[in-house]
Amino acid sequence: MANITLNAERQLYVLDHGHGYTCFGFANARDHAKQMAERLKRPELAFGETDFGALSGYQKYLAAVDAWGQSALSRKTYFDPATDPKAARVLERCRENGAKVRLIQGDTETGRTWLDEHDVVGRIGRSTGTLKVPLLVEPGADGGTAILSACLLAIVDWRSGEFLFRHARYRAPDLLIRPSDDAERPWDVLHDERVVARFQDIGKAGAYVAFMRGETIEPRIFQ
Repeated sequence: MANITLNAERQLYVLDHGHGYTCFGFANARDHAKQMAERLKRPELAFGETDFGALSGYQKYLAAVDAWGQSALSRKTYFDPATDPKAARVLERCRENGAKVRLIQGDTETGRTWLDEHDVVGRIGRSTGTLKVPLLVEPGADGGTAILSACLLAIVDWRSGEFLFRHARYRAPDLLIRPSDDAERPWDVLHDERVVARFQDIGKAGAYVAFMRGETIEPRIFQ
């Protein structure tokens, strides 16, 4: 069992495992405990008035995870709190049929993408353990990275280019290609007047822009 301390300023539980540290946010513990308590119909597992920012809150979270693991729900995919229900259904459908997809992630409050180019193309898998979270498994890989499902702005079918899910606030980024003063990489891509990428030839810059706007362009073309 890790030794747990509180970082009140950053609102984090700090876990000392003896060989390293990990952190878990107060809000994350509260939101996960609340979600599991509601789905298990066990309100006593949710945070009380004094649990936020207290060690008792982390114990509530652990109790909720333990209860989840002992229930039939532990056999289902577990999605982050605030995940759009439609996004969750699409991810499950893609996991079951093995479809290759493109994920677009970002800020769901503003609809702005993070312009991610790695860990966003592949099939949907699922982790093992008590909380079986969705994974993005890249082509040729056996395992994958956990999907931040609450931050999904769009899910695109790779074969057809069809948007299987599009968040109501999602907006494709406005990107501009212009010459740079870098002799080795003479083409800049700008977002909000800030350089976000630089390329050797304009063809790669164009492929990058198309990919970031949701087109199913193989990232290896511009990476």
